[in-house]
Amino acid sequence: MFTDLLLFASVLVISGIVFLPLHVIAVRVLRGRNILSTVNIMVGASAVIGSAIGWLVLGGSFSSEGAKAVACVGAGFAFLGFGALYNLLGPTSVDRSISAHILNLIYQAPGHRMTKDDLFSFYTHSDVLEKRLVECAEIGVIERTGSQLALTPSGRRIGQFYAILGRVLGMRIWYLDRYHARATTAPGTKPT
Repeated sequence: MFTDLLLFASVLVISGIVFLPLHVIAVRVLRGRNILSTVNIMVGASAVIGSAIGWLVLGGSFSSEGAKAVACVGAGFAFLGFGALYNLLGPTSVDRSISAHILNLIYQAPGHRMTKDDLFSFYTHSDVLEKRLVECAEIGVIERTGSQLALTPSGRRIGQFYAILGRVLGMRIWYLDRYHARATTAPGTKPT
């Protein structure tokens, strides 16, 4: 049983070894575009490849065929979980976290210090929004026609999910306060 557990861990490690170069190459080739999808695809591919290598190379070392199946399949699924966690805490934060961007900018400054005015001049809200708008249009959740933005059916489903999740969790979405205040004061408009 201990040997089977070590072999399970070996399949996890193999998946990780496969993932590292695939991940780095894919992100570099795409220059960080579609990072969530890219890393998730590499995690999935690495889980399958690691499980297959474990099955083919380590298969004879398991105590039984059942142990081999559980360990190889289980390690693949476990790697998916670890990979998703890594993607959330690593590349996704580097790409999307405003907090990570702020910390990185201040870290780059001499003495790791910066004025608030400098921070706001280097990291503008419009830059963040434009980057996200381009990405949303590329993945097909919004459509841009001139200055008009419209949700696609997929975008509406995602928007509805986040609206419901925010309400269920009781989260105060601060930017909606301004939207609702403006929408209720403009004649003939009502917030959706």
